[in-house]
Amino acid sequence: MSELVKPSSVEVFEMIDAALKYNQSATEGKEGIYQFNLQGDDGGIYQMIIDEAGSRIAQGEKYESQVTLTIDSDDFREMVAGTLNPTAAFMSGKLKINGNMGLALKLQTVLNSFSF
Repeated sequence: MSELVKPSSVEVFEMIDAALKYNQSATEGKEGIYQFNLQGDDGGIYQMIIDEAGSRIAQGEKYESQVTLTIDSDDFREMVAGTLNPTAAFMSGKLKINGNMGLALKLQTVLNSFSF
């Protein structure tokens, strides 16, 4: 039996970027710079920028973030897929949040608006 191939972190953020452009209303009232520090074999730094120019993803640390989320890349994929609850991930220590906690809470509604 073959195992399903998981998308890479880059592919996940490409899907998020496409979803942001498709559903701009999901980010209304959630302006800010969200940084994701993904750890593990498929780690990296990504930013979700939501501003007057629209919503987009950038690879690397392009701007000063207002909230930074640090999580293992596998756990992040589970969170985006909806199989890992962000609150449970935070409470268990799998997800660490630094910066504007209110902005971090708004992120959950943005991610929940996508279906991957």
